[in-house]
Amino acid sequence: MCKTIVTGVLLVLMAWEAQAQCYFRELLEISTTNYPELQAKRLETEAAQRQVQYERSDFLPSLDGSYQMTYSTNNNITGMFFPGQVFPISGPPVPENQMDFTFGSAASLLMNWSPLTFGKRQSKIQASKYSQALTSNEESLAILEHQVRFTEAYLNHWAAQSMVTAAQKNSERYQSNLSLSKSLVENGLRPGVDTAQFRSLYVRSKIDFLHAQKNAESLRARLIELLGEDHVEIGLDSSLSETPRIQIEQFGDQHPLLQRSHTQTLLANAKKIALSRSLMPELNIWGTAFARGSSILYEGGFNDPTDGLAFSRYNYGLGFQVAVPILRFARTSKLIQRQNALILASEAYEKQVERALTKDKAVAMVTLEKSLEAAALAPDYVQAASFTFEALQARYDAGLINLNEMIQGQAELARAESDSIKVMAEMWKALLYHAAVNGDFEYFLQNLN
Repeated sequence: MCKTIVTGVLLVLMAWEAQAQCYFRELLEISTTNYPELQAKRLETEAAQRQVQYERSDFLPSLDGSYQMTYSTNNNITGMFFPGQVFPISGPPVPENQMDFTFGSAASLLMNWSPLTFGKRQSKIQASKYSQALTSNEESLAILEHQVRFTEAYLNHWAAQSMVTAAQKNSERYQSNLSLSKSLVENGLRPGVDTAQFRSLYVRSKIDFLHAQKNAESLRARLIELLGEDHVEIGLDSSLSETPRIQIEQFGDQHPLLQRSHTQTLLANAKKIALSRSLMPELNIWGTAFARGSSILYEGGFNDPTDGLAFSRYNYGLGFQVAVPILRFARTSKLIQRQNALILASEAYEKQVERALTKDKAVAMVTLEKSLEAAALAPDYVQAASFTFEALQARYDAGLINLNEMIQGQAELARAESDSIKVMAEMWKALLYHAAVNGDFEYFLQNLN
C-alpha cells in the first residue's frame, strides 16, 4: 500500500514538472511576444498607422479661437492688436499723439478649409501608406530574424545539453571499467597499470563533463536573453533527436527582406509624386467671425478706459483664396532630380537583394540535402560503435585483448555519440537556414514534429 502511494506521488511530481517546463514552440511564442526589440517594432508600426490617419484628417476644416485683452495707448482708432487669429482693421490716426492708456479686447473664430489641393493631399496620404507598409515589412523582417536567432540558440542549447549527457555516459563507462579493472587486478588477471590508466581516463572524463556543463550554461544564458523572460523553465524537445521526413520545397519571392526593398522603391516614387504635386495651386476657403471692444470714441478720446473690456463691434467674413507657387519651380525641380536618383538607387538595391537571396537559396538547398543524408547515417554510426565497444569490453574482460584496444573502442564510441549530436544539430540548422532564406519560418515548425 505504501509503495503504491509513493509511486503515485512520484508520478504526480513528474507530471507537474513536465507541465512546468516550456518547450520549443511555447518558448518561441514567449520570445516573440516579450522580446523588447519586437515590442519596439510593433509600436513603430502602430505609429505609422496613426500617421496615415493624420494625413487623411487633413481634409477636415480647421477652426481656431482666440481672445485678446490689451492695455495700450490710443493713437490708433482700433487700439492695439497682438499677432494671432484676429484680423486687425486699421483706422485713421488721431489728430495728435495721446499717451493715455486704455483697455481693448477682441475675440475671434477663424475657419480654414482646403477642399481642393489638386492631388497634394492624396500624394501625402499615399506616401504615408507606403511608409506604413515599409514599417510593417521591417517588423516582419525583425520577427523572422529573431525567430531564426532564437531557434539557433535553442539548437545550440539542446546540442550542449546532449553533450553533457554524452559526457556523463562516457564518464560512467570509465567509472564502471575502473571498478572492473580493480577487481581484475586484485585477482591477478590484469596488471596494476590498467587501474592507473583507467583512473586517469576517468578523471579526464569528469573534467570533460565539467567543461560540457560550463558550455551548456553559457548557451542557456544566451537563450534566456533572447527569450525576453527570466523565470521560465526551459525544456528540451525529444523530437530534435529524431530525423524528420522532410519534403524539400521551393518558395516564391515572399521574403520580408525583398518585400522591404520593393516597398522602399514604391515609397521613393511616392515622395517624387508628392514633390511634383507641391507645385500645383491650392484652394483655401476662409471664414471669420470676430468681435472688438475699445473705449476710444469715434471723434477721438475716451470716457472710461475700462469700456474697452466689453465688445462694441462685431464683424463677419467669408472668402476663398487660390495660392499658386509661381517661383518655386526652379528649387523644387532640384529636389525632384534628387528623388529620381534615390529611386534608381533603391531599384539597384532591390536587384542586389534579389540576387543575394537567389544565391542563399541555392546554398541552403544543397546544405539541407547533404545534412539530411548525414543525419540518416548517424544512428548506424552510433550503433556500430556501441556494438564494437561491447565486443571489445567482453574480450578485455576475458583477457583476450590489451587495455589500449579497449580504450580505443570506448573513445570511438564517445566520438560517435558526440558526432551524432553535432550532425543532428547541423541538420536542424540547415532546415532553419532553408526556411530563413525563403522567408517562411512556418516551414521549419511544420517539420519539427
